[in-house]
Amino acid sequence: MRTQANGWQYFVSTLLIVTGAINVIQGLAAFFTPGFYVAAESQMLILEYEAWGLLLGLWGVVLVVAGLAVLSGSTWARAFGIVLASLNAIAQLTFLVAMPLWSVVVIAVDLLVVYGLTAGWPAAIRGEGGEASEDPRESGYRAGYRAAHERPASTPHPTRSPEQGQEQGPGQRQQHTG
Repeated sequence: MRTQANGWQYFVSTLLIVTGAINVIQGLAAFFTPGFYVAAESQMLILEYEAWGLLLGLWGVVLVVAGLAVLSGSTWARAFGIVLASLNAIAQLTFLVAMPLWSVVVIAVDLLVVYGLTAGWPAAIRGEGGEASEDPRESGYRAGYRAAHERPASTPHPTRSPEQGQEQGPGQRQQHTG
């Protein structure tokens, strides 16, 4: 199912594209300038700098493609973006020792992407839209508004406890017997 892109889709798409572009730049830096990343031999994972550069560059291109695909509004693009952002967050754990601040920032951005692709998706795509002809952005807003403001049907009505006594009109005082 496709819909017009909404604000969350533009936001998530931009984040994926920027994250992918940064990965491409990091990959080029690792490939052409291995001295850019200072890490002891014991901190390097299996691959050399050039191999990491190539891997980061290709991964960045895949993230950019995912960001562009999210704009299509397709469900497959949404799932693709969720998987890639999740994998990117997990992959950043490997760089936590070499670049701790950067890794934490990228993990936070990836979690924001996952949030935007799940919670920020229009209601019509999730199958919650009541009217088929309704604008998906409006139905998403209305669904959220209803969820926040409507009282659930199963909520019990408040009852008076025996200690509260009977209802009294204005100016009447409750008489205690004892």
